[in-house]
Amino acid sequence: MAVAPLRLLLMLGWFVYFSSAAESGESLPHSSTDDGGIKHDGHEGTDENDNHDDIGSAPPTATVVVVQPQSPFYPGERVTLRCDIAEYSDWQYVWYKDNNHISSKNSETIISLPDGAGQYTCEGHRQDRPMNSQHSGPITISVTDTPKAVLQLDPDQTQFYSGESVTLRCSIEGEDSSEWQFLWRKDGAEIPIGPIGHSWSRSNGLTIESLAVSDSGAYTCVGFKGKHSKDSEKVQLNVLDLPTATVSLVSPQGPHYPGDKITLRCDITGYGSWETYDWHKNTDSIPDKESQITTSLPNRDGAYQFTCEGRRENKPQNSQRSVPLSLTVHAPPTATVVVVHPQSPFYPGERVTLRCDIAAYSDWHEYVWYKDNKQISKQQGRTISISTPVRSGRYTCEGHRQSRPRNSQRSRPITISVTALPIATLSVQPDSPVFTGKAVTLRCVIQREDIWRYKWYKDRNSNPVFQSDTNTHTITAAESHKGQYWCQGERRDRPTLTQPSRRITLDVRALPTATVSVVSSQGPYYPGDEITLSCDIADHTDWHYYWQRGHDYIDQHIRTISTALPDQTGQHQYTCEGGRSSRPQKSQRSAPRSVMVTAMPVPTLKLSMDTLYTGENVTLTCGIPPSNGWRYEWMLNNLRLPGEPDTNTYTIDRATVSDEGHYKCYAWRTSSKRQTGYSNTVYQRVQAPPTATVVVVQPQPPFYPGERVTLRCDIAEYSDWHEYVWYKDNNQISSKNSETIISLPDGAGQYTCEGHRQDRPMNSQHSGPITISVTEKAKAVVSASPQSWLTEGDSVTLSCEVEKSSAGWRFSWFKITQGNPKDEPRTSQILSDSSRGAGGSYTLSPVALRHTGVYVCRAERGETAYQTEFSQPQPLWVTGPSPPSRLGVVPNKTQHFAWKSLSLSCEGSGNSTGWRLRWLSGMMELEGCPSLWEEAGSSCSTSSASPSDSGVYWCQSESGEQSNPVNITVHNDNVILESPAHPVTEGDPLTLRCRYRHQPSNIRADFYKDGTLLHTSSTGEMTIPAVSKSHEGLYKCSNPERGESLESWITVMRTTRGSYSGSSTSMVAVGVVVGLVIAFALVILLVLLYRKRKSKDASLGPLTPNLGPQQSNGQSSTSQQTTASGGAVAGTSDVVYADIDLKEKGAKKRRQKAETSAAKPDTLYSALKPVKTTDKGAEDGTEPRDGSNVTYSEVNMKQKRLKRQDSAGPSDVTYSDVQIKMKPLKTRTKPTSSKEEHIYSNISRQAPPDAGSGDATYAQVKKKDKKPGSRDA
Repeated sequence: MAVAPLRLLLMLGWFVYFSSAAESGESLPHSSTDDGGIKHDGHEGTDENDNHDDIGSAPPTATVVVVQPQSPFYPGERVTLRCDIAEYSDWQYVWYKDNNHISSKNSETIISLPDGAGQYTCEGHRQDRPMNSQHSGPITISVTDTPKAVLQLDPDQTQFYSGESVTLRCSIEGEDSSEWQFLWRKDGAEIPIGPIGHSWSRSNGLTIESLAVSDSGAYTCVGFKGKHSKDSEKVQLNVLDLPTATVSLVSPQGPHYPGDKITLRCDITGYGSWETYDWHKNTDSIPDKESQITTSLPNRDGAYQFTCEGRRENKPQNSQRSVPLSLTVHAPPTATVVVVHPQSPFYPGERVTLRCDIAAYSDWHEYVWYKDNKQISKQQGRTISISTPVRSGRYTCEGHRQSRPRNSQRSRPITISVTALPIATLSVQPDSPVFTGKAVTLRCVIQREDIWRYKWYKDRNSNPVFQSDTNTHTITAAESHKGQYWCQGERRDRPTLTQPSRRITLDVRALPTATVSVVSSQGPYYPGDEITLSCDIADHTDWHYYWQRGHDYIDQHIRTISTALPDQTGQHQYTCEGGRSSRPQKSQRSAPRSVMVTAMPVPTLKLSMDTLYTGENVTLTCGIPPSNGWRYEWMLNNLRLPGEPDTNTYTIDRATVSDEGHYKCYAWRTSSKRQTGYSNTVYQRVQAPPTATVVVVQPQPPFYPGERVTLRCDIAEYSDWHEYVWYKDNNQISSKNSETIISLPDGAGQYTCEGHRQDRPMNSQHSGPITISVTEKAKAVVSASPQSWLTEGDSVTLSCEVEKSSAGWRFSWFKITQGNPKDEPRTSQILSDSSRGAGGSYTLSPVALRHTGVYVCRAERGETAYQTEFSQPQPLWVTGPSPPSRLGVVPNKTQHFAWKSLSLSCEGSGNSTGWRLRWLSGMMELEGCPSLWEEAGSSCSTSSASPSDSGVYWCQSESGEQSNPVNITVHNDNVILESPAHPVTEGDPLTLRCRYRHQPSNIRADFYKDGTLLHTSSTGEMTIPAVSKSHEGLYKCSNPERGESLESWITVMRTTRGSYSGSSTSMVAVGVVVGLVIAFALVILLVLLYRKRKSKDASLGPLTPNLGPQQSNGQSSTSQQTTASGGAVAGTSDVVYADIDLKEKGAKKRRQKAETSAAKPDTLYSALKPVKTTDKGAEDGTEPRDGSNVTYSEVNMKQKRLKRQDSAGPSDVTYSDVQIKMKPLKTRTKPTSSKEEHIYSNISRQAPPDAGSGDATYAQVKKKDKKPGSRDA
């Protein structure tokens, strides 16, 4: 138990000791060793917090470690030391330098050299046991001087030659160079090393592989290992150029040929003798090593380069390679085999002479001949002779001479082959018969035309009638030339004849004779008079006439011409002749007809210069020659000019702008003082050269591919521009005329022009540019209004327009027709009642069954008739109430499933015969049954209809009568719409069924009309109890799971109440009487209403009646429909109106009365003009802005005799148009707006759409209440 207090006392003593020592800075007892380690003296401390019970355990020992850099250490470096103590991590550190405490308390301390050099130790303290570590052993930090770099050259010399190599080696005195990086400098500048320009290298050697003079300089190096070493001393490197070699040609001088031997010499200046020489030809080495060599040139022509360089043992060991000496090796001349006689073709039995020609030299002493590459001759002469056909083959030759070049190149082969004698072919142009005076050309065609002499024979004469070196013989036909002709050829160079041609008979007939007669009154004639002449030619009427006065042609080509007589007096001879496209193509020229011209003393004035430029001179001459007794006067702009009256010339000297104007002259006799008339007036211009202008002649833009555009270069003031220069995109083109024609699209571009003339001004100014661009192909588009499914008696207008263009088009209309496709191709028949040049609309009114078909249009423009493509097809289907025949469809529906039975037949044929089934498939009109159907009379049937059988079917008789068309569709879809095949009568029920191909066929369906949902049925049926005209349209059905049917057109026919005759005279009488009665009754009613309103409105102003369309009641058969309606009534208040239609009955009585009546329409018109209303827009008493305050009545009676039964529109119209505008009563219980109230009555006579075939007269009154806000009346 006594040991424990003692132990505690010892530990306390150690703690007090170490604490006081640490605070006082005293050194602790320790010992050091030579290697820097630390060895502690005295007792080893123990940690009070040590968990060991062993009182003798020592605390952990601290150790000083150098972190960076490692020794040796140099001045300026910073050294990092670390104090490492094991076993615990919560130490606080105490550092000592040379046994003196320093301030650092971290595990690491940083010292700067050289001031920080010394001996360092450390220890640690902590708050727990052990509270202190053992003191570390010391570590000594000492400073070493900076080492110096040393640079050496390898090899060790300072003078080098270009091309040699040298290595610069850098070492550090007293150091291992492997741990250092190195940098080299030349003349103080760093030398980059590596591909990206780095300067430092871990290698201590820098090698320059091929020295150049530019590498000369002073080199140094420096090392780096944590810090830089001292720079090395400068080492001077000197690089000298190698001596230069020169190649020269000793012999022979050029030209050189393949295989020639040449002598070359290599000269190197300086450095004494050179031991060996290296020679090269191009890149190939020559084995000779002497300074002068003899070598052979290659056996191929071309350019070759020779170089040399020298070699020696002493430095410099080699010279620079010489500049290449270029020598050109020329190919030797080439031999050519020439056929001397005869020329090809060669015929059996002939001997052919060949000659070997070699250019450039004449001393070829030997010629070698080859046949089929085998030598056949070696001779001094250069010609050989061979026989055909034995020696036929391919021949070549070559030449030999004693000097250079010794041999020629062998010639190309020439083939000697034998040809059979050709057969002559004779042709006559024009064909027989020909007319006298007509040129007839006999052409004898023989192969190889240029080697024959041609002979022509007539009839049985063995002597030629003509022979020539050309193959044509032209004669002017006479009756003596009738007969048989044949020809034969004879070789020009030898008596070889071809086989004769076949014989051709020539028939010659006399030309018709022309006769000139004077049609105008007989003379006398004076200069400038107009005379009318006629040219009469018998036998034909399609002559094109050619007129001449003397030898001058008159530019008129009609039978009777009017032309001005010339200014020259005396007899003038007029002749004519005819020309035509078919034979005879011309007549005989007429005998001359003489016309005498008597002189008139009128002077003529001509300009020597059309345009005069300022500063120039010009002389004007008055057209009467100067002679005794004549005096002359000159006028400028009707003012007399000063001048000499004795001369007929007037000179403008140094022209100015004031000299420009109108000049004329006259002459007078000195004896009689009688004057001539004034001369013609000429305008003398003083101006700059004219400017050219490019004008589009035709067509006008836009332009389309395939069109030909005519451009004209207009240059004002002159007409004698003999040459026009055209430019496209600033490049001159070949055209030289005033007009140029370009084809599109290749000709698109920018065009300019200018003119040249032989007189002044010789050049015009350049025109401004005009751009010709191409628009896509013109396309015509056709549309039908109001629709394509029509009822007989309706009107339809086809409209045609050209996309993106509207000007200059002429339109044509076509109906597509098609016979049996097995016999005739599809054709487009132009409509007989269409007209070219009309507007882009074509109206059928009223339509009839015969108008059923497919229509297209096309537009054209320009003289060359550029045409658009045909428009898209536009079908029209017409149904009538009482067609002469009916197409029976079994089953009775328009849509059919594919592969089911279908039967079509023509029923109720009436009085016509030959009824046949016709149908349109796609856009082809076909006749007869579809393919694979069975035909029985006018019936067609099949047990398995296919989709290709779809089309529009109708019956047609031999006379052209037609039934209503039926649109039959056969398709593979799963759903169809069952609808009646024929039109439904107004008032009858209509049932539509949606059928599914498979069972059950009845499916839930949605029914659509014109794309709008109409009805949904769970049974697949939809019934309309009583159809009306409004139910007409396109119907379809659909099921979301089964699919959708195609659309079918439902036509509704109005109830027939008797036939309607547009020309019935009874309608005229009834219409007039009823119209007048109703009109006068309405006039009385209007007067009463007007007075009533006037009493209630104190401020009414005069108004102008709005006649609207009432003033035009005509009818157009092509582009508009006849109307009989009142003008539009504006306003939004209460509207009451009635429409009364009068229809005729009793046609015979009315027709008799109408024959005595006038054809023009009678119109009675009455307008009631109330004063202004209280409309806010007219509070100032002026006319209302909408112009609607009009009260009027119009009675229009019109009678028109209809020539055809199918003419459209009413013949007689009686109507009254009444507008009454009333101020609302203040006593009304219902609030009303301040706007007008209208009562409107419209009585019209017209043929209603549902008129039958009989005569009918009836009145229909409709009363409708218009809602406020409506603008329609």
